[in-house]
Amino acid sequence: MSKDFLISRSYAAESTSARVADDTPVVLRITHTAACAVTSVTLTSATNLVLIDADGTTTSTFATDSTVGAVADRINGSANWKCKVLDGLRSDTSTAKLLPNTAITASVVNGEVVYDVLSDTDELDTVALRLTYDRAVNSAKPLGNHRVKLNKISYNWNVAAAAANGIRVYKWDPALKLETQVWGATSVDGAGSTANDTTHTFTSGLSGGDGNDLIVVINSGAITDDSVNFLQAEYTKE
Repeated sequence: MSKDFLISRSYAAESTSARVADDTPVVLRITHTAACAVTSVTLTSATNLVLIDADGTTTSTFATDSTVGAVADRINGSANWKCKVLDGLRSDTSTAKLLPNTAITASVVNGEVVYDVLSDTDELDTVALRLTYDRAVNSAKPLGNHRVKLNKISYNWNVAAAAANGIRVYKWDPALKLETQVWGATSVDGAGSTANDTTHTFTSGLSGGDGNDLIVVINSGAITDDSVNFLQAEYTKE
């Protein structure tokens, strides 16, 4: 990359933030890519995810596709559907950990019609939040020329107990399909009280490198749903 390009990218950088609470992380974002009509997208917890359009049926059975990555690969291997893993790790289990347990209604996010599969956070017992340049499934943006830099993590989550390496950051390399932990710290049990909000600041910014995402994960034992639970990240898109 040229010096002029790097300077221009720095000037065009955008500061932003993302936040999740109980059962709100979007594990899979799915879109329909064919011209035919969509009949339904239905999730049956602990059983399967069924995508039906006028051309036929695509089914991911969780007994076989036991991880989020396997579910994503099944969908991306179909002719008419495409999906993206967002607020989760490919290694996360799919069985009994995904929501909602019903037909999923389409929504429009930044002009794209999508079907969002959410995390059942207290069942999964982990929380994830992806920092990416673009959360769209079908993106025309040249992601290899961009990067994200994590500036601050704030969280309060009711977990079983504080744990070594209980709050983590992973780098996602889409070329290698590889998730690698790049940072970790001892977690804090929010215990249902806003007095236990916790913050980690990265003065120079923590970067995953060009074209890569960062995924912030709370992995600290059993999770209990609570009205004060949240995980937030402030980051820069370049």
